[in-house]
Amino acid sequence: MPESLENHFLQEVRKLKQKKRKRIVRKVAVLLLLLGILSGFVYLFYQGNVSWKMGNSAISNTRFLFSIFFVFILICSLIVFVFRKKSSLVRYQSNIESLNFWENLTLKRIKPKYLLGYTLLIIALVYQSNPDLFTNTINGLVNHIVYKPTPPVLNSPWPWKDRATIAPIVANMPSNVETSIESVAKYIAQKESDPYLRIKAIHDYVVSRVTYDLDVLKTGIRPAQDAKTVFLTHKGVCEGYANLFMALGRAIGADVVYIRGKIRRDLAPVELIPKVVRLLNSDYDWTNHAWNAVKILDNWQLVDTTWDDRDSSEIGFSYSAEYLTLPPQVMSISHFPDQLDWQLLTRREDYNTFENKPLLTPQFFIEDLTLISPTEYQTNTQKVGTIKIASSPNYHTKIVAFFTKVQKSESSFWDLPGSVNLLEDNQDTQRKLQDIKKCQSQSNATGETEISCKFAEPGDYEVFVLSVGQKISLLGQLKFHTLLP
Repeated sequence: MPESLENHFLQEVRKLKQKKRKRIVRKVAVLLLLLGILSGFVYLFYQGNVSWKMGNSAISNTRFLFSIFFVFILICSLIVFVFRKKSSLVRYQSNIESLNFWENLTLKRIKPKYLLGYTLLIIALVYQSNPDLFTNTINGLVNHIVYKPTPPVLNSPWPWKDRATIAPIVANMPSNVETSIESVAKYIAQKESDPYLRIKAIHDYVVSRVTYDLDVLKTGIRPAQDAKTVFLTHKGVCEGYANLFMALGRAIGADVVYIRGKIRRDLAPVELIPKVVRLLNSDYDWTNHAWNAVKILDNWQLVDTTWDDRDSSEIGFSYSAEYLTLPPQVMSISHFPDQLDWQLLTRREDYNTFENKPLLTPQFFIEDLTLISPTEYQTNTQKVGTIKIASSPNYHTKIVAFFTKVQKSESSFWDLPGSVNLLEDNQDTQRKLQDIKKCQSQSNATGETEISCKFAEPGDYEVFVLSVGQKISLLGQLKFHTLLP
């Protein structure tokens, strides 16, 4: 065979192989695009269904409508493509020629640049409609794959013996150290070697240096919540607290994860938000929240720095460590993560189970109490709501309860914070207590306390349970629906 003919033959073979590879790549790209569109529809529909079950009808409707629009675009694109190929069907009459038509439907004539353009357009539309769809999904996927959260097998130091005291290395930190997140983390790492106390120091730094930005609730305007901005401004909301805690933790080499999720509906601080802001943001879910998980000694632990910074903007600085590495079963009473792995429970719980739990605070478990009854958050009763609580033999603190009827403007869990002395004789306290009545409380020799709340008329009532010792601490909240004859 002449050399020129052989070269020509080999060149044609290479061209055929290149065309074959391009066809394969094009078909794979089309398949991935269609799968991506279908997956997006399924995900949006699923999320809308979940939101509807959670009571977020606005979010559910938005996602459902967008998913319908998504499918509509896909169907229209396919119809247009088929009609563009209709002329090919007229030209082919035989079975073989019609088969050639169906072969043309493999989309092999679509150029890769158009596929890329359509894909980017769809991604842009999805992101514009709901940015969290990408960030939450990607973060959740990364967290699940990279971190693989499992329930802790070792107990943390919770409840902390010095839970009312800031770590000395934080309280006495020189001002010249607080120039950057990295310098603060380096200082803590150098001064503290115990892994749990390091995390406590980071927690204490965030809680003591950051003030909750109530203006965000009052105006609806949310400044940047990245770690650096919160570090410099000393202000933030839950997102900012969690970002700063994560940045400090990672700066000392710890595995720290940012967790998105929800809190109980009755814990959302809706009453702090002006009605105008609520109306303007009617689609917003006020139960949205953010917290952290941190890996210590190969065990994942949960932390919420926001909730440990109590009333920081109202009564000065009030420190707590109740939400620092607390047991998952305690955190799961009030926090529901979007990624269920981060419940860190041996058995996952659904959202309905979450909302139906009796609403107990960490202090309830710190005082080693057990709720005998009721077993659900809301209970139907006739005239009297009864609560039974068991305590250890050496428990000498008095347990009391108050109740109030739920009006259009409901009482809030935050109206009775553990840091407020309810016995204070001031106008603000009196205003909060004027519609609250006391339940009857009686303890027996076995350490069991029985609380009876007598309701005068039918309706829904909220009962707040407290322990009264050197200080008054909120233990929990329950609801009773009264059906009087």
